[in-house]
Amino acid sequence: MAENSSAEFEAFIAEQLQTIAVQDEAITEYFARLVEEESMEEPEKREAITELLADVTEDSTAEIIDAVFVFWNGLRDAELKKVEEEKEKALAAAKERERASFKADLNSDPTANRGEGPLSMSSRHVVKTMTKEERKKRDALLAQYGYDLDEMVEGADGEMEIVYKDRSGKSGGADKGVSTGDPLLMANNNADIVKQKEAARRADMKKASENEKERNKAALEKQRLAQEKEKRRTQKSEKRRM
Repeated sequence: MAENSSAEFEAFIAEQLQTIAVQDEAITEYFARLVEEESMEEPEKREAITELLADVTEDSTAEIIDAVFVFWNGLRDAELKKVEEEKEKALAAAKERERASFKADLNSDPTANRGEGPLSMSSRHVVKTMTKEERKKRDALLAQYGYDLDEMVEGADGEMEIVYKDRSGKSGGADKGVSTGDPLLMANNNADIVKQKEAARRADMKKASENEKERNKAALEKQRLAQEKEKRRTQKSEKRRM
């Protein structure tokens, strides 16, 4: 979750906790991290949060927990929608830039458009002579937004197109992809695809490690809160004896 959204989420939790006279930044932060924890199912999160709040209040917390999850789901959906919109805009802009670059190459080469059809031999030559820097930018963009270059297909109009499969998990199926007829995007590089997949694997490993650290942090925080609760009980008992 983005930093701004995370701050907004914690502020909402703090407001909800104030309704039951709980004002503790540590509890608010721990509450937020439990809700955001991706390795736990929602029922598990609710149970852990209920136990957490039971240590600091005897009031009912079910409505507060419900409200927090509704708010969080709304934030998450809005953020996912924003990311998807930015992804589509970036890809559209990249296609337009490459289309303009291709037209400029054709205009600068009088022989480039003498072949038949939209992708002549001269056009293929332009594709093959795409600079290393241009290829690097294209592949970085595709990797950033989760696309792999998969195969060339012939469209209904006879024009060769490349199909990109969405690896971001939002395509809804293995055969759904994004097609483009831009010749410059046809410079497929299998080595780059392997690198992209390796980068994705490393990112998954890093995420798993971060999740483990969050779980350990959450466990330590819960232990600290339990110790503080026991300390307060001990102090109350000593005061009664005095």
